[in-house]
Amino acid sequence: MNQSLSEANNIKELYITKFMTECSSYIDKMDNYRRMLNKKVASGKLEDLFKTLKSSAIIEEEVEAFYNTFDETFLHLFPSFVKAFNSLLPANNSIVPKQEGRLTTELRIFALIRLGITDSERIASFLRYSKATIYSYRSRLRLKSLDPEHFEENIMQITSF
Repeated sequence: MNQSLSEANNIKELYITKFMTECSSYIDKMDNYRRMLNKKVASGKLEDLFKTLKSSAIIEEEVEAFYNTFDETFLHLFPSFVKAFNSLLPANNSIVPKQEGRLTTELRIFALIRLGITDSERIASFLRYSKATIYSYRSRLRLKSLDPEHFEENIMQITSF
């Protein structure tokens, strides 16, 4: 019980710190973006302004940064998560991230579940997927697992540090 409480406190502390840092950084990025748009308006570069506003590049960069931060933070808390997760699957169904220190979509879904976010709609919102896509990933992996009936319960048993 004490270990579980300690783990929960460490997770909360790290995520709160990371969240505050990210929020502060994001406010700075928004302010810089606002200033850049103001300069374009002030200099009469309306065509350039419209082009910038129509571009999704800034959103794509922020989503990628969000995933990087999430992966880094989660793997710092749960360094053996990928190995423990894969131990719940047959060897031929292991999920191996393409890049060290990163998670795949499937692993991110179950990382969120491990953190206690189990609602597919919330997971979909965090990861910018449809609820049906999240449901599909969850179902497919559960059915492939060694113990489909207890798969998500077993995910919750993966320990930190």
